[in-house]
Amino acid sequence: MTNRDWLNTDHQLIPGLEVFRSDRRFQLWAYSVSHSQLLLRSNAGEDRQGCSHETTIEVMFKPVTTVKIRDAYNGLAIRCATPEEAERIKTSTPSIEFLRDDRVFALETQGETDYVIAMAVGWHEDILSPTRLSFYAAIDPYEPRWPGTLLGGADAGFTIASAEELINSLSDSEPGQRRDHWRAVYVVMTKVTYPKGETESSGAGVFLSRADAEDFKALIQERVTDCWIEQLPIAI
Repeated sequence: MTNRDWLNTDHQLIPGLEVFRSDRRFQLWAYSVSHSQLLLRSNAGEDRQGCSHETTIEVMFKPVTTVKIRDAYNGLAIRCATPEEAERIKTSTPSIEFLRDDRVFALETQGETDYVIAMAVGWHEDILSPTRLSFYAAIDPYEPRWPGTLLGGADAGFTIASAEELINSLSDSEPGQRRDHWRAVYVVMTKVTYPKGETESSGAGVFLSRADAEDFKALIQERVTDCWIEQLPIAI
């Protein structure tokens, strides 16, 4: 069952109020300079305590001003700092000019406290499908593409596969040899309609299996006018 929320108003973020708690293990998963987004994640599967989880939980802070965090949390509670705590933390960083809507979130784990200063916090718990990088990986309805990055915006390119990795994923052959074999790839195609009525069709993503293509098609089809899968050969 989906469990999610997004908190960014005074009546939601009352000083001292606990807004999130989980006994699962969370890791620092991603940060994007675009909108200063910080993502913590608890993955599905078996954790270090031997407990199995069907769902993935992601916690998002944005836009972030400053943080004191660790790489992993074995159990996590998030609360709005009290006025005294917030003042003490902000005073410890006098070179930073905070805005009125910057809020101090206390991250508590195993008797210790870290913090994130940001304008908003949210979380999303659900089953993360194979082609969905993150619950917060947005798809632009006028430029529908497989996101390729967890949080959108600027990216250092660390997740871009090399040509060698692509070839090795399809075949055990060495790069550079004659390509006299082929395998199918599955292209998710989309048709979008712009506000003035113009339409445009383009590819949104290429996948190595029909199952992955169907998974992404299900994710994107509500955002576009039409969506379908085309099978094409790739030389190996």
